[in-house]
Amino acid sequence: MSQWTRPVVLTGNAVRLEPLREEHAQGLYNRGRVKADWTYLPRGCFVDLADTRHWIAEALATPGHLPFAIVDTARDKVVGSTRYLAIRPEHRSLEIGWTWLGQEWQRTAVNTEAKLLLMSHAFERLGCVRVEFKTDSRNERSQRALLRIGATREGVLRNHMIVQNNYLRDSVYFSVVAAEWPGVKARLTALVSRAAPGD
Repeated sequence: MSQWTRPVVLTGNAVRLEPLREEHAQGLYNRGRVKADWTYLPRGCFVDLADTRHWIAEALATPGHLPFAIVDTARDKVVGSTRYLAIRPEHRSLEIGWTWLGQEWQRTAVNTEAKLLLMSHAFERLGCVRVEFKTDSRNERSQRALLRIGATREGVLRNHMIVQNNYLRDSVYFSVVAAEWPGVKARLTALVSRAAPGD
């Protein structure tokens, strides 16, 4: 197993990203049952604990994916999930995606710090030259958030994916490249530090 796909724990001030495992199922199910939170993800919300376990097993078995549970360290609670995907060591690039959070943790510093941890590891430990993100063209909030951290909007892949309810999705791609990372890191760090305790 290469360092690119080896499970790793990434720890920040408010957030810990730990390798996804079946023991996270109950916590993820508790946070992942709200249909609206999954609108722009390829599949719908969790319908029961067995469905959650199946989703975890599928995530762990997908080649080129390294999934994490997002843990609120103050409460020691699993609050969502994210992952590396499209891992391409030969091109020193990867994607960050499949990110979702329980409602209480949305619009807080949790997602920002998770991005900071993931990108720091990608650029500073793995030696990435490119980190990419893609989002549903309908998901304007996600697009604004990516622009806010300093990612560059690259363009739209039309009819890129068939998602929930057989919807033919256009995907908007964003990226950060190695030369931009110091500026993006400074912006992310400032956003995290400005967040009030408990955000």
